[in-house]
Amino acid sequence: MGKKENIDFLNLIYQNAQMGLIGIDAVKDKVESEEIAKIIYEQRKEYDKFCSDAEKILAKKYGAKEEEISALKKLSSKIMSEAMTINKDEKNIVKLMMEGNEKGVIAIKEKLNMYKDKDGIDEEVINLAEKLYATEEHNREEFEAYL
Repeated sequence: MGKKENIDFLNLIYQNAQMGLIGIDAVKDKVESEEIAKIIYEQRKEYDKFCSDAEKILAKKYGAKEEEISALKKLSSKIMSEAMTINKDEKNIVKLMMEGNEKGVIAIKEKLNMYKDKDGIDEEVINLAEKLYATEEHNREEFEAYL
């Protein structure tokens, strides 16, 4: 695995966490339950740290800059979140958050499986990806009690 693949993987991690931030920002003001609001707040901090960590590795180790999610994808995500939470039904918000976590789990796991035993793999990138994978799994499970 070469430099380009490591950069691509870091960008996937960055964009995965960025999508989490977008999803949370779209629903956080619609949550009335203090428990769910606290979970969302904590998850937002986690995603923000993943973005920051990916940015640092990209810059320091690879001299690269993170690739932002396309404006169309951001807009699409916001519109979908708005539509699904228009009535502030917390079960819909929980489902939306869980679906986002599941998409993140799938994307990260797929990439991890692709690069698991490749030469030139950057262990720091793999460790960050595995941490994000575990976080996404945990975040999804954390919401299950609120369905």
